[in-house]
Amino acid sequence: MKSHHRQENRSGMAATLLIILAAVVMFAGAPVPAHAQTPTTLHGFQNVPTDACQPENNIIQGRDGNMYGVGLYCGTNNTGAVYKISPTGAESVLLSFPSNWSFCFSGLTLGSDGNFYGTCFTNPGGNGGIFRLTPAGVFTDLHDFTGVNGDTEPVYAPIQAADGNFYGVTGYYPYSCGNVYQLTAAGVYKNLHTFSGSDCGTASSLFQASDGNLYGTLYACSLNGSGPGCVYKISTAGVFKEIYGFAFSTGDGPCTGVIQGKDGKLYGATNQGAANNFGNIYKLTTAGVHTDLHDFDQTTDASCVDNEGRTNVNLLQVTDGSFYGVNGSYGPNGNGSIYKLTSANVFTAFLFPNPPVDGNAPLSTLIQNTNGRVYGTTPSGGPTSCSHCQGVFFSVATGDAPFVNLEPTQKTAIVGTKVGMFGQGFSSGSVVKFGGVASSSVTLSHTTYLTAKVPAGALTGAVTVTTGSTTLTSPQTFKVKPKITSFSPSSGSAGTLVTINGSGLIQATTVKFGTVKATRFTVVSDSEVTADVPSGLTPGAVTISITTPGGTANSPTKFTVH
Repeated sequence: MKSHHRQENRSGMAATLLIILAAVVMFAGAPVPAHAQTPTTLHGFQNVPTDACQPENNIIQGRDGNMYGVGLYCGTNNTGAVYKISPTGAESVLLSFPSNWSFCFSGLTLGSDGNFYGTCFTNPGGNGGIFRLTPAGVFTDLHDFTGVNGDTEPVYAPIQAADGNFYGVTGYYPYSCGNVYQLTAAGVYKNLHTFSGSDCGTASSLFQASDGNLYGTLYACSLNGSGPGCVYKISTAGVFKEIYGFAFSTGDGPCTGVIQGKDGKLYGATNQGAANNFGNIYKLTTAGVHTDLHDFDQTTDASCVDNEGRTNVNLLQVTDGSFYGVNGSYGPNGNGSIYKLTSANVFTAFLFPNPPVDGNAPLSTLIQNTNGRVYGTTPSGGPTSCSHCQGVFFSVATGDAPFVNLEPTQKTAIVGTKVGMFGQGFSSGSVVKFGGVASSSVTLSHTTYLTAKVPAGALTGAVTVTTGSTTLTSPQTFKVKPKITSFSPSSGSAGTLVTINGSGLIQATTVKFGTVKATRFTVVSDSEVTADVPSGLTPGAVTISITTPGGTANSPTKFTVH
């Protein structure tokens, strides 16, 4: 069936943005209210073979401080290109996609190896593929999808999870339901879950939450009769569960995936239902408890509807805790909007003041650069000085100060691990502290990227980088993961004093022998804890565990209770 529809699908993709732009004219000419923040156009993407054009989806910050993204078209072969752009708008093309790779609108993911990863909807095999791109522009085909069990037509870039593997989704409804897949760093591919039956609707990109599970949205789900969509979770081992079914009364039709906020809740948006019938912004616990935060009004806020049914954007939480997002259609001037929702649920929409000169119909997830500003793209519009522009790169001032951003896969680590971090103005004299404890091993790669070893005694908390009189702080909490390497004696009865050795133990809050807490324990140092064997244990072998704010460590061997 897929081969029968494939060419129709490709043609439909080519017309997607034209349809969206045509749909938004109904509000053209309406008065534009004044707003505190407006986007500033930094670059117009030209419709020429030497540029990328019609940019969409994920933008990422590279280790060099520049930002990287993809244009759906242009490039040497008119099959799209990867662009590099500075925070001030100096842009160049890193790669023009090969002629037999096309519809590469997935955006990019930055891997922990410093390379970029993405997908193309079409490749020589016909079902799409995953690629890797080095900062020098070397392109590698990592995996060709087969079309078996929904394994076809990827729309989003995969994400890299804490285990170092890449995870993503395929499928372009109604032509294919798709699947959730895993790709190891070594290139080994595995289908984790195939969407089928009532669970066959547009899927969002994935997000890994602090519980280790991957979360996403589906436009149709068996949980609520396949209509209004749902939020699901899937473990990295492939255990799948739908955790919340949308309803028209409280907002349905997910138009974003979900992200996890600093409070541990999941955040996303819908484009139908709720109080004004135009969808809403919501938060959701990982157990599925839903709260409506803001009801969209498309005449003032615009709407996040995508006429192709794709959910190719997510929300962004910036360092002050506020959420930013984009609505791709409608609004007072018919060209969509950027919006902000504060932690106090105060909503503001920022319009493009002079569309299409400064852009319209945004279709990319916003990014906060470590300079504090938010950046994004639109697939159309452009400065008057650019006669053939198809899209703009813009910025929005948030008022946030520059900060340190930890590598996404390195927010938890044991003592001695090298942790990478992004920022501004780094030097060979920069001092890195983990929870206030300085690292003795710092390696500078660039003024915007360095690595530092987690020092003994490091505390779970913010990471700071001090260069001269300037200190940058991470908005994320870095967790020092405890580790037990040995203990002595190897056996004993209740009351026996046991010495436990390891690392990351300085913040120990609980020591257990099996499931029973030690009533008395002493933190001697970061590498040593002593504890009395508690009473009430059944004779036999038990595991010793130590819990800190950074997690729980188990002993590699078992203690024998007499």
